Amino acid sequence: MDKFEQLMNDVGKMSPGDQNKAIEEYKASCICPTCPTWNKCADDANEKLFCVTGKSVSCITEPKGCMCPTCPLAQSLDVGMERNTYCLKGSEMEQRG
Repeated sequence: MDKFEQLMNDVGKMSPGDQNKAIEEYKASCICPTCPTWNKCADDANEKLFCVTGKSVSCITEPKGCMCPTCPLAQSLDVGMERNTYCLKGSEMEQRG
């Protein structure tokens, strides 16, 4: 199990309330709103942290650039995230399949 899988496992063991709190804390540091692909719909829906929560439900439909490889949140967690374009392709775990 790598560091990302361990982080997801640890979050998965939290109570639903603590999970939501952790996700909201991560969203506060999320750089998704600085990405060229980000749009007003995603902002209005508070869609962020696609690397963990999965692809955009209906707001983001086409790539216009990707900031995922430069995400300081992922780098600060040092969990070995390897994928990108999470808003269109799904979370790190979904892309690992």
